[in-house]
Amino acid sequence: MINGVENNGLTYDYLISRSGIIGRQILRLCRFINEKDEYKFERPKGIRGFFIRQRWLRSILGVRVVNRILTAFYTYYVGGSLTRSDQLTFAKLHGMKDNAHRLTLFNALFCGTPSALCYFLLGEGFHLLSGIHSYAELPSLLAKHTSLGIGLVSISVDMFRAVDSALNHKCWAPFGFMPIAINLPTYLKRIFQRKSSKLAGDKHSRQVKPQMADTCTLRR
Repeated sequence: MINGVENNGLTYDYLISRSGIIGRQILRLCRFINEKDEYKFERPKGIRGFFIRQRWLRSILGVRVVNRILTAFYTYYVGGSLTRSDQLTFAKLHGMKDNAHRLTLFNALFCGTPSALCYFLLGEGFHLLSGIHSYAELPSLLAKHTSLGIGLVSISVDMFRAVDSALNHKCWAPFGFMPIAINLPTYLKRIFQRKSSKLAGDKHSRQVKPQMADTCTLRR
């Protein structure tokens, strides 16, 4: 059940609330899609029903194909771009609780690796621009090396993600501008939460120590 409670006592509402503002919207949309009931209708009978069903099937055939493409894109590109914990939550909402690592695996193979290759192609494009004019040479070379560096880091990260997710069934967040934009609010939120909990713990310990000292004094 989407509205149920996990075995460790954490509700889906809590799991979603841990994410940042962008990650929460992605997880909520995933929850809405999987909670949506299928459209049910009473099928007409007889010859008229046969022709109506054939026309209905032809009309929705293209819609179903597009819907499957969009679902795969949303699942493995968007869902696979989340943080590790958000990928685990996304997989639970999507009915992939035992196969959450596939989000990382397919995202690395079919999304991350082509993106890295695009960076390499972009670097070669800047290399061609460097020969157009002497004024464009230095900026084009800087852009070329930057693009090639980003592509090298990206493909290295995605190769590691693909191998580790296939062998160890672990989820990993990808490297890239879109994943950083999606996950940065989540990372910042968790950093602030850790600092707040640490400050609250230090404050509590400072309050407990005087009480313990007063108790020891009274006992003496």
